Amino acid sequence: MKKLLICIFCLLFASSMQAQEKETLTMPRLRLGVEAGLNLVYGQINKPEMIRENRSYYYAHDYDYYCGFVNAGPGLIPYIFGLKLEYVLHKRITVASGLRFNFYKATLNSDRDYFLWKVSETETSSNYVKINNISQANYYLGIPLEARFFLTEKDHAVRAYFIVGNSFNFLVASSKKVAFHNPEMEKYNSNVLEHIGNPNLFYLSFYGGFGLKFGKADYPFGNIELFFPTLHFENQNTNTFSWFDVLGFGIRTTLQIPAFRKHKLTYTVTRKNK
Repeated sequence: MKKLLICIFCLLFASSMQAQEKETLTMPRLRLGVEAGLNLVYGQINKPEMIRENRSYYYAHDYDYYCGFVNAGPGLIPYIFGLKLEYVLHKRITVASGLRFNFYKATLNSDRDYFLWKVSETETSSNYVKINNISQANYYLGIPLEARFFLTEKDHAVRAYFIVGNSFNFLVASSKKVAFHNPEMEKYNSNVLEHIGNPNLFYLSFYGGFGLKFGKADYPFGNIELFFPTLHFENQNTNTFSWFDVLGFGIRTTLQIPAFRKHKLTYTVTRKNK
């Protein structure tokens, strides 16, 4: 009986060993990436007090001056472009950092041909100029820190992962421009610009999301990533005409190229045969 049990145990062990397949995988530890994308951050319009707005321009004959409603757009859509270096810590975990260029542009427009801007005021009268739009463009240089967690160990042609990260962003350039309705009003350009505030010199953002990798890690491959949520602090505004709410979402694409191929991660994956 004892010999029979030993034989059965040996047979079960042998069958379990035959039902498994070991595969050795190798991938470069370092990847150089080029990324591009955009974020959509919810917020509200911040209108300077110098603007004169008419709630109902359909009754314009009751007013000497009117402009309808003033709106801002597309001030809450930052466009990004960057370079990153990603390091493979583990067969399912990578970390990345680099430099990211962020571009924000906000424009104040009227739902009519122009809006009115108050340039001076006395006890008996106010003087206005007609403005087609006011625009502000701001450029930030960011330092992202990211981590990815892949759902599978094997480097499939299509591989899913989760991503979390943050970005430290510093203002490097800013410009403001006023488009007057009549050329002779351009002498008031400095008067208008002195009432347009400046964006934050620094802002911090956090984000998390889901991504797909297309291609093998040994060759150049692409990623597409969806972020929700992206988190901003309410007092961190990247333009004068819009106030950020906390939540937003974004999309990004990345082309990654293996770098320093001699530094590789080698590991063994064990799979059970059906």
